[in-house]
Amino acid sequence: MEKRPKLILTVAITGTDTTPSQSPYIPITADEIAEECHKCWKAGAAAVHLHVRNPEDGSPTSDMDRWEEMLTKVKRLSPSLIVGVTTGGAYGQTIDERLEVVTRFKPEVASMTPESISNTLHHVVPRVKEWKYDWEKPYLMSTYSSTFSNSMEQIERFVEVMQENGTKPECEFFSGSGLYNTRNLYREGKLEGPLWLQFVLGVRGTTGGYPSEVVHLQTEALRMFGPDTFHWSVIGVGYPRQYTLGALAMSMFGHVRVGMEDNIYRRKGVLCQSNVEMVEDIKTIAEIFGRELATPDEAREMLALKGADKVEF
Repeated sequence: MEKRPKLILTVAITGTDTTPSQSPYIPITADEIAEECHKCWKAGAAAVHLHVRNPEDGSPTSDMDRWEEMLTKVKRLSPSLIVGVTTGGAYGQTIDERLEVVTRFKPEVASMTPESISNTLHHVVPRVKEWKYDWEKPYLMSTYSSTFSNSMEQIERFVEVMQENGTKPECEFFSGSGLYNTRNLYREGKLEGPLWLQFVLGVRGTTGGYPSEVVHLQTEALRMFGPDTFHWSVIGVGYPRQYTLGALAMSMFGHVRVGMEDNIYRRKGVLCQSNVEMVEDIKTIAEIFGRELATPDEAREMLALKGADKVEF
């Protein structure tokens, strides 16, 4: 019987492109985010991917004091949890501003997008009939006229800074071009293995969220890197992709990310009331596939992370 590797389950707790008017259940304050992390950790998640928000209105922010408050509370409640951070930043930020969360807090994992994409709108704006805060609609609509730009020079800078700070780059790509750029960085010795690859599928303006895309990217990754140099995970954006593509990844011995950053529905038309509901759903599917969930320490060993005692928060 083929050996089934343990499943690394990551939860993207809050994101930025999900807004309070889309769902009243999105965690906003540092306490709410830390509590969601704790629930998911206790339910079996090995890792979380975090953004930070203004507690007054839920708007995205990159304020370092907000980051410090949130990260400190998350670690206090869930000491063994792998805490990953975004480096997506806000539109218009410089590379150094986007990387400040890495240089200041030295997390175990941080996102790194090795390509440029046309927009990152996760959820269709017209579904919202009434906006709770003035910032929401202009923020979401701005993605239609914006490009998430990552030149090769910038990508190399991200990798360099992360490695200097002992942070594993979480290579999030939205198409095959990101995979090829990651291959080039690895061949040139700028990225060290084991690689941690995230296939982000279903974002508007990028690759579609179809099973064929998962198969294609996984096949290409195997061809480029070989079977023992990387681990891969699927981020299915929106319902039902989060579940269908997650199930496909599990059947192919990949890993899964869920969470309110990527999807706000548990069933058709039924909002998730907590990230832990998605964790419980994925656990049920994992049990059917015979995939035991990896603990945070088991995931650390698989990904060759430095350990929670070596972060600066």
